[in-house]
Amino acid sequence: MTAIGKIFVFAVFIMSLVLMTFAGAIFVSHTDWQKEIDRRPEECFAGQRPGYKFQLEEAEKDRDKLQQEITQLTQRVAASELARDQVVAKLQTALAEKSDELDRLRKEKAEGAEAQQKKLTELATAQAALETASAQVEELRAQIREQQGTVDTQVGNAAKLAAQLEETKAFLAIATERKEQLEQQVANARDLLRQSGLTLDAVPKDRVPPLDGDVIAVANNSIQVSLGSDDGLQVGHTLEVYRSGQYVGRAVVRSVKFDRAIAELVREYSRGIVQRGDKVTTKLKA
Repeated sequence: MTAIGKIFVFAVFIMSLVLMTFAGAIFVSHTDWQKEIDRRPEECFAGQRPGYKFQLEEAEKDRDKLQQEITQLTQRVAASELARDQVVAKLQTALAEKSDELDRLRKEKAEGAEAQQKKLTELATAQAALETASAQVEELRAQIREQQGTVDTQVGNAAKLAAQLEETKAFLAIATERKEQLEQQVANARDLLRQSGLTLDAVPKDRVPPLDGDVIAVANNSIQVSLGSDDGLQVGHTLEVYRSGQYVGRAVVRSVKFDRAIAELVREYSRGIVQRGDKVTTKLKA
C-alpha cells in the first residue's frame, strides 16, 4: 500500500469516528416530548420539572391568585380614596370656619390693641392647625401613590404570567400538532407497505420509495435530512441532492432515525457545495 493509500485509509477512519460521535449525540439528545408534556410531579426525579401540562395548570393557579390580590388591592385603594375625600371635606369645613373667624377678628380689630393681639394669637393657632392638616393631606397622598405603585407592579406581574401562559399553550399546541403529523406519517407508511405486500419491519433495501425531503444540517462530508424510518428510508438508500432544479450531488444513507437520517456525500457525483435548505429525493433502483 502506498503512502497516499494509507492517508486515505486513516482519513476514512477519522471520518467514521466523527460520524459515530455525531450519531451518538443525536441519539442522546432525542426527547420524548409527549412524555415531557404529560409527566406528573410525582414522576419527576431530582432536578426535573413537571410536564408542560402541569406547569400550565400551576401557571393558571398563580394567575387566579394574583387576580385575587389585585382585587383586594383595588378595594384598599378605593377605601383610601374614600378616607382621603373625608379628610379633604373636613379640611374644607375647617377652612371655611377659620375664614369666618378671621373676618370676625378683622371687625373686632378696632375695639382695641389688646383684643386685636388676642385674636391674632388665635389666628396663628388656627394657621398652625391648618398646616398640620395640610401635612396630613400630603402624607395621605404619599400613601395613595405608594399603594398605586404596588397595584401597578402586581398588574405588570399578572401580564407577564399571562404572556408565559400563552407561550406555554402555543408550545403545547405545536407539540401536539407535530405528534399528530408523525402518527399520520407512520400510518401512511404502513398503508403504503401493506399495498406493496410488505411490512414495516421487513422492507427490502433494494426497493427505495419515492421520497422528497430537505437538507437540515451539513457537517464535513455528511448531511442530515428530514426523511427517516417513518418515511420508509433505510441505511444504504441513495439520495440525490439538488437546488433550484440544479443537480448538486449524491449521498448514501448511513444511519436512520424515526424522523431524520444521516447520509454521506459521494464525491464522485459532486456538482457543487451542498448547503442547508437544499432538496433531496430518492429514485427507484432495480
